[in-house]
Amino acid sequence: MRAVRKWTIRVDSPLTTEAEIIGGVTATMGITWGSPHPEFSELKALELELAPETDDGMRWLLTINYYIPPPNKVMRENGIPEDVWERSGGTTTVPAFTDNSGATITNAAGDPLEGLEKEREETSWTLTKYYESEATLQADIVAYAGKVNSGTWAGGAAKTYKAYFKSARKQSISRLDGDDDAGTLEFIESRWEFRYEPDTWKAMPWDVGFMELYNGPIWQKRVIMGNDNKPVKQPVALNTNGTKKDAGQAPSVIKGGAGVDLYATANWATALGTPTIL
Repeated sequence: MRAVRKWTIRVDSPLTTEAEIIGGVTATMGITWGSPHPEFSELKALELELAPETDDGMRWLLTINYYIPPPNKVMRENGIPEDVWERSGGTTTVPAFTDNSGATITNAAGDPLEGLEKEREETSWTLTKYYESEATLQADIVAYAGKVNSGTWAGGAAKTYKAYFKSARKQSISRLDGDDDAGTLEFIESRWEFRYEPDTWKAMPWDVGFMELYNGPIWQKRVIMGNDNKPVKQPVALNTNGTKKDAGQAPSVIKGGAGVDLYATANWATALGTPTIL
């Protein structure tokens, strides 16, 4: 839906500038770029055209086109576009250690199998965020880029989303209002991505090694010896206290199955928002 409103404007002098005319319109009529239509508030004044109506420069025609702004042109009160969320998906190949019930995949002897891969659906959120200053953008980059969510966010548990800062560029739009007639409003358009990892962004290596701890006068480290009384040539499964497991026992993930955190955590919900499409 679109609506058009037109006015004929008479000036007192042919030397009156277009900027002065627009300034008078905004001062007396309250119309600026992005103003709502008086009857249909969802329609915004997004196109303003000022053209001479007579050759003597005393009469001008102002035409304003009102329509619903596209997603990347919805304005906030400060004149900067509203942030826009997008969702994307795809498939990726990842290592496979467990079956669909969460049980470790093993051979007939009970040893975990390595080198297996599986295809997994991968989802992510993309945010187009607008900043008034470079300092605010830089603060968010330092605080959130490369980190994982510290609490639940976008339907995912803690540490399942990782934030990526992708790009930023300068943007400007015409600004027609009483404060800065016919000037420009400059701001920064940035892109962020949030990738979802249902198994969390932890490292989950096997707790194995060629050396073990043993309890002598004090806890000490020693090489694990095989049945031939020689150092083992393959890593051996370890208990959580660093001692070797009994022969035939399968290894477990380090730190008692908890794995290890690789990335710092952050709560970006307030600064970057929560994803929504509608």
